[in-house]
Amino acid sequence: MLVAVAFCGCRMNNGDIGDFFGSWLLYSMTIDGQEAEGFDTESTYWEFQNNILEISRVDSHYQKWGRWGTWVDDGDRLLLDYTHGDEDYAPGTDIYQAPEWLYFPSNQIIVLNFVERQSKRMVLSMQDDKDRRIVYSLRKIW
Repeated sequence: MLVAVAFCGCRMNNGDIGDFFGSWLLYSMTIDGQEAEGFDTESTYWEFQNNILEISRVDSHYQKWGRWGTWVDDGDRLLLDYTHGDEDYAPGTDIYQAPEWLYFPSNQIIVLNFVERQSKRMVLSMQDDKDRRIVYSLRKIW
């Protein structure tokens, strides 16, 4: 019975979210087909658990800065909500601010379209307010 309990332990807080669960590396970001200026292929991570998403940057000394939002799988779209706040931070600011280095608009729900969706690879796209097509390519790292 002890073995059964150990193997049934919760590895996903509040339920199974499928292939999203875990950490994903943003290994490519293009704007209108060209690699985004200054993009670092090894510094941005998307981490999914429950309906929470942390998108963070890690520098060469492994210092991490995270931004927190929520997400919804809407079939052919991924909706990211960066309108949250708390008693210390106004909605859409500080740790709840959409990652500006990804060209995300501030303090709103961001609509990303699935270009490709596999268990260990995901490609998403969006049109920004300047009518540029931004494509995000991620691969699951755990």
